[in-house]
Amino acid sequence: MTFTVKERETIRKLVQNFIVKNPAKKKPEIIAHFVQQGIHRSTLYRLVKRLEINQSTKDLKRSGRPSKWTLAKLKKLKRLTNNKNGVSLRKLGNLFDVDHKTINYNLKKMNIKYRKKTKTPKYTAKKAAKSKKLCRKLVNYIYKTNEIIIIDDEKYFGLSCVDIPGNSGFYTDNIEKCLDDVRFKGIEKFPTKVLVWLAISERGISNPLILSSKSVSINQNVYLNDCLKKRLLPFIQDKHSDGKYLFWPDLASAHYANSCVSWMENNINFVAKSMNPPNVPQARPIENFWGDLTQKVYEGGWEAKNKNQLIKRIRKTLKEYAINDLQNHMKGIKTKLRKIADNGVLASFKQ
Repeated sequence: MTFTVKERETIRKLVQNFIVKNPAKKKPEIIAHFVQQGIHRSTLYRLVKRLEINQSTKDLKRSGRPSKWTLAKLKKLKRLTNNKNGVSLRKLGNLFDVDHKTINYNLKKMNIKYRKKTKTPKYTAKKAAKSKKLCRKLVNYIYKTNEIIIIDDEKYFGLSCVDIPGNSGFYTDNIEKCLDDVRFKGIEKFPTKVLVWLAISERGISNPLILSSKSVSINQNVYLNDCLKKRLLPFIQDKHSDGKYLFWPDLASAHYANSCVSWMENNINFVAKSMNPPNVPQARPIENFWGDLTQKVYEGGWEAKNKNQLIKRIRKTLKEYAINDLQNHMKGIKTKLRKIADNGVLASFKQ
């Protein structure tokens, strides 16, 4: 804990007066008395030792050049930086006629830290209000029924990935002698990709649908026949035979096509479109699952030479995916939905 000069002198006077009024008290008893008042033990030992050597409670004159930063300057610096976008330390350095490192030092003294912006979906006021309203409707239903949530989604995987932590850079002691395939990463205009669809719940992962043709996408026919009938239904029958589940698809047009809705109404328990909140990936843990799976697939800078090798790697990683990790991802859905319902769509991004 850091004290001001005035606070340090006040504490010294309190300790000194206590010692004078209680001469029979031993040092451990004095320390224990003030520890109960919230003062750190090591601070008190240094203080008592100081009083034994020198009875003065005043701060000694300190060596070093005094700071030229007046209170008015610090207030101006805080006004120009605190809760502001687009702040340049070098421009502020020019304004105050100091080095940018001095600006950084004084910001730290005022506990003003640089922070990265959190990426969030873009909301209009109308969409934000709708999402908030439907999150409350959905979470109230989940609390009432106490059903396990099943979520599905799809994601593209490329032959390599340099965007995940650990793969975006490299180490070298001589960049000129570094191998080209390490130093450079070629960017294709139309990169080779495969599309993966799957469903997850706290009980496991469904059999994935992997499409490798560029001409194939998940339209209503593919979604109905290959995703819902061939993969989701067997997953529900295997992992959720007790019927205590709720399938929560996103609002993609193919997911709520008439043919898909008609089939779901007769075969599974799902979130109706009228109760499905739009654009709330922060409440859908499958987004975090994809990030974790991507890291595991491309761990150590792994790259696939062709589609078949990539597909084998994805299938192998899914089979080895730990159930504990999956359950950790699926935790807190109700809490996040409730937070959005109570405090708005950006509430769950705030720490």
